[in-house]
Amino acid sequence: MTIVAPLWIVSLSHAGMYRSLREKRLIDACWNIFEGSLLASIVFSVIAFFLKFEVISRTFITTFSLCILVTLVAEKCLILALLHHMRRRGYNSRTLLIAGSGKRARRFAHIIKTNPQWGFRIMGFIDEEERVGMKVGEYEVIGALKDLASILDNHAVSEVIFLLPRKWLAGLEVHIDTCEKVGVKATVAIDLFNTSVAKPKIKQLHGFPLLSLDATPYDVFHLLIKRFVDILVSLIVLVSSLPVFMMAVVAIKLTSPGPVFFRQIRCGLYGKPFTLYKFRTMIVDADKMLDKIRHLNESKGPVFHSRNDPRVTPAGRILRMMSLDELPQLFNVLKGDMSLIGPRPPIPDEVEKYERWQRRRLSFRPGIVCTWQVSNRFQPDFQKWMQMDLDYIDNWSLVLDLKILFKIFPALFRGLMYWHIQMEKGS
Repeated sequence: MTIVAPLWIVSLSHAGMYRSLREKRLIDACWNIFEGSLLASIVFSVIAFFLKFEVISRTFITTFSLCILVTLVAEKCLILALLHHMRRRGYNSRTLLIAGSGKRARRFAHIIKTNPQWGFRIMGFIDEEERVGMKVGEYEVIGALKDLASILDNHAVSEVIFLLPRKWLAGLEVHIDTCEKVGVKATVAIDLFNTSVAKPKIKQLHGFPLLSLDATPYDVFHLLIKRFVDILVSLIVLVSSLPVFMMAVVAIKLTSPGPVFFRQIRCGLYGKPFTLYKFRTMIVDADKMLDKIRHLNESKGPVFHSRNDPRVTPAGRILRMMSLDELPQLFNVLKGDMSLIGPRPPIPDEVEKYERWQRRRLSFRPGIVCTWQVSNRFQPDFQKWMQMDLDYIDNWSLVLDLKILFKIFPALFRGLMYWHIQMEKGS
């Protein structure tokens, strides 16, 4: 049990629980606690399993973890409530000096003013000399940027926020050096580029500071949880569906000559090619017939989609109706080529026809199930499909994946109803 305290401390620290609470929302603080507790519980369970701690049951681990979680959340709520109360009354405050007085600076000042619980007090702005004395909202430009050293010498400033135009960036190093010499914190806004999606992030590479513009989410902890769930669920589904797996193999062999599995090169993360596995639902060499049936395509764009594709075998039609043809892709998930949830992996020929903005869907690991499938499985609108994939990438979270998972069974039911109607029309 001597490992419990260090394990929880390290896990909570990794999740960000011990970072400054000044600008942190209560929901974010609680989420940090949940992340850290979940990580610690998983590691604790693994250690207890391998070291065979017979006195430690799963019930004990669950109860213990929940008690710690509830206690830490209650403690954090109390601390934040106390800090917010004190800061609204002027205690534990920090004095800010804003360099710049443009739109970005005014917007920043408005954010500070509307969040008094953070405990920040704006002393004023500094800008070009001709703007000294001007009013910016309820604040004043108290000096010129060139007088920063004098202002810091004569006023108690906790932090200087640089929100300057790009044209002034060349001289920014001098002003940062001025702050450094007197021990005042200097913060530079990094919204320097007009990007619609990419999010700026500061990181270190062996002491070398880098400004990254991430067009896709890259939270290591969240992606680690996603990968863990992928592996766990894939193993459970593969084992539990083994009878269905064998029935599908027999049905394919009895109704159509050729191999059981269909292998195809698809484009994965960042366009890296990999071999995708599916149950074969079409006749052998179906790809060679594509040009002959191109006129049956019901989808706009490079993707071929037809509800009455003549290449589909009798067993394949049933497998598609129940989405069982996708089962072998769980092996792709275990290999790391795919995830359970994510944009569907395209074939190289489709990618070659992509417009430039559509290639961004390759920036996320492809999945077996995507947003488009669970929302409107039989609406072959390629542009809408692409946009929904990009919306998923831009708004990805573990909660979003969970919502999509809950929509799978209703989507399968709609699929069964759809194919039932199609079969009745054909009979």
